Amino acid sequence: MPLHTSQIFASSFAVGTDWRDTSRAVLEDLEKARTEGDGFNIGFIYMTDTLVEHAQSILGLFRTVTGVDHWIGAVGLGVCGTGVSCIDAPAISAMIGRFPKDSFAVFPAVDFSIDAARKILEGFSDEHEAATLIVHGDPISEMDPMSILSQLGQISEGFVVGGMSSSRSAHLHIADDLMQGGISGLALSQDVPVATVVSQGCAPIGDTHIITKSEDNIIMELDGRPAFEVFADDLRAMATLKSGNDVSFESADIMLAENGELDAFQGEVHVAFPVSGADTKDYLVRNAIGIDPENGWIAVAQQVQNGERMMFVHRDDETVKADLSRALLDIRQRVIADQGKFAPRGAIYISCVARTMSDFGDETNGELGLVQEVIGDIPLVGFYANGEISNHRLYGYTGVLILFI
Repeated sequence: MPLHTSQIFASSFAVGTDWRDTSRAVLEDLEKARTEGDGFNIGFIYMTDTLVEHAQSILGLFRTVTGVDHWIGAVGLGVCGTGVSCIDAPAISAMIGRFPKDSFAVFPAVDFSIDAARKILEGFSDEHEAATLIVHGDPISEMDPMSILSQLGQISEGFVVGGMSSSRSAHLHIADDLMQGGISGLALSQDVPVATVVSQGCAPIGDTHIITKSEDNIIMELDGRPAFEVFADDLRAMATLKSGNDVSFESADIMLAENGELDAFQGEVHVAFPVSGADTKDYLVRNAIGIDPENGWIAVAQQVQNGERMMFVHRDDETVKADLSRALLDIRQRVIADQGKFAPRGAIYISCVARTMSDFGDETNGELGLVQEVIGDIPLVGFYANGEISNHRLYGYTGVLILFI
């Protein structure tokens, strides 16, 4: 793929047959952007999980050839570049950058102990106010990632953004070395300005409800009624809105399989928990993992409590594209309002692995083509994650854009 450059970044993306020729293609592109004393001092690298067993060799090769010592990144089922993406093939997306001296610090994986990261982050904070933390992690760590993210946010007082590795083997992430388990990343001072936005890709079904009876991860009642009845009413209202006719629950194209799995409107229905203090545009989506129509219960992939707010949301190709368009225009307008112009110098895009199957219609390169159309032909890297991170919260089914402005 073509080399993309800006004042402080150079990026390249390649798909190959093995780790050697894929690495070679990316490195040959990046070398075209090099000049003597160019000052590149940070690297971002993402590779598909087909290259996991060669990850150490790839990282070592990139460090040696580029002369850049500090690297962060992750393994994903797919990786992203400027206007392109790839899954299920050997692919690498890499970007080298030039940040002001002492404006960043790489910290190792935080798992059961946060001491090593705390020492680095507190030392960094003594000299700089940490504005942003770009993090990657292992989604199957024994320690709850939400707890780690919360601790990182408290220690650094910075905005935590990033994504969790997705892989059919080892869930590796990179912070100057290969990491497995926990969450690692990069702290940036205010000398490296960043803007971020989250694209939900879902549309609410009905109103927000209050959980009035629950146990563990099972929602038994909503608003004092059996949870399944409330869900059926919301879905019926959605079907009526879509068709323009009043329809029965049975005719709303809902199929309840014997194992309790749900398939609705040729898309997906999930449970969402609005973020406290935010409107319904910011919410954490969790899977509905089972239903019991007889008792009226719904099981979700998260512990729930009485008094919590929740709502049902629907995701399909149309909602994914519509909300991504909204999010991209939103960040563009915010940057213009703050900077007086829109001239980002680089980007990282982290999308949910479930979005790899979304159909973007006439968009030549799908999701990444739409991103490129709105933010421009700038250096961009990223990957498809098993959990996306923004404002120290772990999201699902979202797209997270990080712009270096």
